[in-house]
Amino acid sequence: MGNFPIVLVLHALGSAEQRELIEPLLRHELACGFGLTEPGHGSDATWLETTAVRDRGDWVINGAKRFNTGMHVAEYDIVFARTSGARGDARGITAFLVPTDAPGFDLLYHHWTFNMPTDHSEVALRGVRVPGSAVLGEEGHGLAAAMLFVHENRIRQAASSLGAAQFCVDQSVSYARERIVFGKPLAVNQAIQFPLAELHTDCALVRELIARTAARMDASGGSAVSDRISMCNLRANRLACEAADRAIQVHGGIGYTRAMPFEHIYRHHRRYRITEGSEEIQLRNIARGLFGFGHRSSTQG
Repeated sequence: MGNFPIVLVLHALGSAEQRELIEPLLRHELACGFGLTEPGHGSDATWLETTAVRDRGDWVINGAKRFNTGMHVAEYDIVFARTSGARGDARGITAFLVPTDAPGFDLLYHHWTFNMPTDHSEVALRGVRVPGSAVLGEEGHGLAAAMLFVHENRIRQAASSLGAAQFCVDQSVSYARERIVFGKPLAVNQAIQFPLAELHTDCALVRELIARTAARMDASGGSAVSDRISMCNLRANRLACEAADRAIQVHGGIGYTRAMPFEHIYRHHRRYRITEGSEEIQLRNIARGLFGFGHRSSTQG
């Protein structure tokens, strides 16, 4: 499963000129960031404070973005800004394809996180001027681009976390078979067997859910199965952290060191429980489908 949600956004919503960026993106000849989160707003994206106003056929953008991923190499950034409507309104937000070398577009710094130095940047936009052709999709309907990106990235994260979880289980089983303690393989102890058996079972269950959900996304689009996507994201990301933690425990002291990959896996996948909508947002989305608030549940029928 490729990590190309921006390609899918450009393919679905971009102009003919914007779609010309797709092949260079796929070849890694250029990169594009995604600027939705702000210093004061994360999951409450409809309350974003970045604005864009018309000026003689152009748009002038002012605001700030946080955790703007990939900005160390990006030539473009998809910037979301309010162009009309009241704060909190879903309509009135517009997506812009902004060159990162535009005057007033300033990369301030990269965040140092639990996962060490990152490409998650703090960006300021001070009077950034772009032409009308920079609008991605329909004016005032930028959340369509945001949700397409988020749905694709949530299922990608789930698949990535599942793979990491299964790796941790497999490596732990292999180690437990080889490690000799008190004259016997570590694997003969049920205290070792049972937690790994449960995690292995969870991996099998989540794998089927992800595969079925991804197939339904291909058939009918992410919005039709938004709650299922959130289920995949919620369970898989937690599973990766649980499996990495168990792998550290099974491997003992050496598992806690960087000689083994498990501490890195935990740090990397821990952020997935926040990005693309926190666990709480995933649960709210699942509950909306379950109780029929906002959209019909894809778990019915």
